[in-house]
Amino acid sequence: MSEEKKLKTGITTGTAATAAAKGALIKILKGVIPDKVDVVLPDKRILEIPLILKNDMVGVKKWSGDDPDVTDGIEIFAKVDFTKDDGVVQIKGGEGVGVVTKPGLQIKVGEAAINPVPRRMIEENLKPLLPEGVGVEVTIIVPDGVKIAEKTFNSRLGIVGGISIIGTTGIVKPMSLEALIQTIKCEIDVLLASKVKDIWLVPGNIGEKCLKAFMDVETVIVSNYFEDALNYLRERQVEKVGVAGHPGKIAKLAMGYFNTHSKNSPQANSYIKKVLNVDDDFNTVEEICGKYCFDKIAEEVSKKVKERYGFSKVDVVLFDMKCRLVGKFYD
Repeated sequence: MSEEKKLKTGITTGTAATAAAKGALIKILKGVIPDKVDVVLPDKRILEIPLILKNDMVGVKKWSGDDPDVTDGIEIFAKVDFTKDDGVVQIKGGEGVGVVTKPGLQIKVGEAAINPVPRRMIEENLKPLLPEGVGVEVTIIVPDGVKIAEKTFNSRLGIVGGISIIGTTGIVKPMSLEALIQTIKCEIDVLLASKVKDIWLVPGNIGEKCLKAFMDVETVIVSNYFEDALNYLRERQVEKVGVAGHPGKIAKLAMGYFNTHSKNSPQANSYIKKVLNVDDDFNTVEEICGKYCFDKIAEEVSKKVKERYGFSKVDVVLFDMKCRLVGKFYD
């Protein structure tokens, strides 16, 4: 049995919202709430989703399978009201559903962060149940959405006030890495749509904090996945990029390792000592930071990124763990 088959799948927030909406419609049509409803997924497969009832609202307790997702276990509810628009399903975001404030996403600025596929799923699952001559207004509600959104990338994407209702297949497969890379690409899309010319890649929160204390620029946190981010920037025809962080991580780019996870790349100590002509015995790169200037390392990083991806300009800024500038190269 393959590793993927051993892992449990879950449902997306879009599937949970669709099931909640269908259950809420059945409640006002028949006056009863079924224990579960069938949801037709985008690929036309049918998934049976259990329902819950709280505060007179029909909802779904989402599960994420073996994908470590902050939305695992959250409750998503729906409120349905009849309208006079024959056969029309209107969809709104209620409490805990974010609102889009920046261009570049699939949803227009000012609208609820309910992506096109979940919107289509709700429409397609509710329309067959509508009596002739009426439509419905569906409001999706996530009571803990504001709190959960603080643990997501939503604020970086300009989505405020709650989580996003997302999903393209209706099912969450255990592949968090892919979800992370899609988030990185989405963040780049938002910055480019906002006409940001100076995008900097940083491995994490510390790199971002150090860089923003040093200069006012827009950043994308890429973890170890510089390769995916740099490839996507070139795909979007970006010519200039900045890279910042601790030299223990960033020097790996100069070594030719663009996935900087320790499983995929060696430590940079030996390379740094060789490039900087360090003869003394240091245990860590951080120790070297206190004794040597890393401008040469920054220049080598710039050279390698340009050589590999074809950018015309690559600026590099390096900080130690106390956010002190230890090296820089401006192209």
